[in-house]
Amino acid sequence: MSRELLQGTVYKHEDGTFTVSSGIIDKQGAAYGSYNNTLFQTGWGELHLFAGYSTGNNGALSDVDRMYAAGILEGALTAKQISQTLQNINVTFFSAEGDPEIWRRVADFFETQDAWMKGMIIERADEDPFWEGVGLVLAQFEGLIKGYEMSQFSNASTSNGFLAMQVLNSCGDLLDLKSAVMPSLIPDWDKLTKKEFLKFIRTSGHCSALVKVLPAFEDVFMSHSSWFTYSATLRIYKHYHFKLDFEGNAAEVTSFSSYPGFLESLDDFYIMSSGLSMLQTTNNIFNKTLYKYVKPQSLLAWQRVRVANMMARSGKDWARIVARYNSGTYNNQYMVIDRTKIKPNVAILDDALWVVEQVPTLVASGDQTNILRAGYWPSYNVPFYEEIYNISGYPEYAYKGGADISYQLAPRAKIFRRDQGNVVDMESFKKIMRFNDYKNDPYSEGDPSKSICMRGDLMTSPMPNGCYDTKVTNLAMAAKQTSYVINGPTRGDGSLPPFKWVAPFTGWSHVGLPPVYDFNFVEMCPKEL
Repeated sequence: MSRELLQGTVYKHEDGTFTVSSGIIDKQGAAYGSYNNTLFQTGWGELHLFAGYSTGNNGALSDVDRMYAAGILEGALTAKQISQTLQNINVTFFSAEGDPEIWRRVADFFETQDAWMKGMIIERADEDPFWEGVGLVLAQFEGLIKGYEMSQFSNASTSNGFLAMQVLNSCGDLLDLKSAVMPSLIPDWDKLTKKEFLKFIRTSGHCSALVKVLPAFEDVFMSHSSWFTYSATLRIYKHYHFKLDFEGNAAEVTSFSSYPGFLESLDDFYIMSSGLSMLQTTNNIFNKTLYKYVKPQSLLAWQRVRVANMMARSGKDWARIVARYNSGTYNNQYMVIDRTKIKPNVAILDDALWVVEQVPTLVASGDQTNILRAGYWPSYNVPFYEEIYNISGYPEYAYKGGADISYQLAPRAKIFRRDQGNVVDMESFKKIMRFNDYKNDPYSEGDPSKSICMRGDLMTSPMPNGCYDTKVTNLAMAAKQTSYVINGPTRGDGSLPPFKWVAPFTGWSHVGLPPVYDFNFVEMCPKEL
């Protein structure tokens, strides 16, 4: 499939309507940008969006109009890929359940939550910058719906644009939301065998992350490898340039790994012009009683993360913002690195690393720079904070999970502890984040899921699920909001076969995806158009 470069500009007219002009870049428009579809060539598409830079008639627009225009343009430029991703994600989340009731309950939750959020914006945005920020994210979301619905790819199967886009953006939230609205979906942990228990926790949306400091503080490396269904490998790396009047906007430019129709990363991997970078991995909830506290009168994780990324000027700021109106969905460990607190070859100042963890009813956070100074911070889907670990139910199920759910002795904890000292430069850092030597590594015990980059398709009972990407950066690159990224399941040291959509995986949804994944790392960097 050949590469395709799409460009466009959105204008707002005197009658209040918005239109898209395809094929042109006009910096006097309300928003302009480009989408370079190189998925089959490099493993990634790349999206550049600009809003708020006009000095003409569209320069006097409100911030809400600017964000709405940016959403329209993204929806229009990536409509085909959004349609394909919807097909893949809907199958992943809903078809396997075989019960339309789960979809109805999720839809009801989304609609109730949206109405509550809009009411709060109207009531509080004028007095609370947080709610003004939420309103700007909502404007972009509504623009995304409009841009997609204007395209030829919006069809009857996705006629409800709001629900379609909310399913995509709430992909992470759905991991918990489905259990909250339909408790019968929660496994009976006590009845599962140890094998069934471990299989569930490895295939329910997880990741590996590492922040690595060189011995004399010469550099700090930051990386993230996503674990989820391989059906989600239609990737777009995005660069948002939003010049707003909003005084709370700390990050004019945000670069992040993402997917079609997602206004957030999901992975997460963000580099912000505010000087912050953010990584995330997902934790499990074994204490099913927590889900009764998940209510629609809250903000979904993707919404809170976007607002925190926009407004935070420090890790402590970020932790405070993301904790507001906690939905208790997409319960993650967030690592926020403040690059302004890192002085290469001199010092790593306090507040360089803030770690945040959430569950329903509770968000714990703190400055973990002391641990980072010792050499590294690893993240591998086991809670760090004891109160989060305990309330989530990990101690009760240690007899099932054993060392696999131990913070100190999980397989990836042992591998990171053993191998992080081998990181001396970017190439060795890439290597640890793509590592999988399950045939020889004693910590993997012959299991391709027990490594930094899981290969679920190579397990005894194979499934196309596991580690399917890696993103890496360091201080110098992050200062330019640049990263190296790779799409596809790892090949380890080259001895593992590239993943292909062939038997026994042909029945899994893979619309619009490459037939084989054997890509290299490519550089991503924001650019002027």
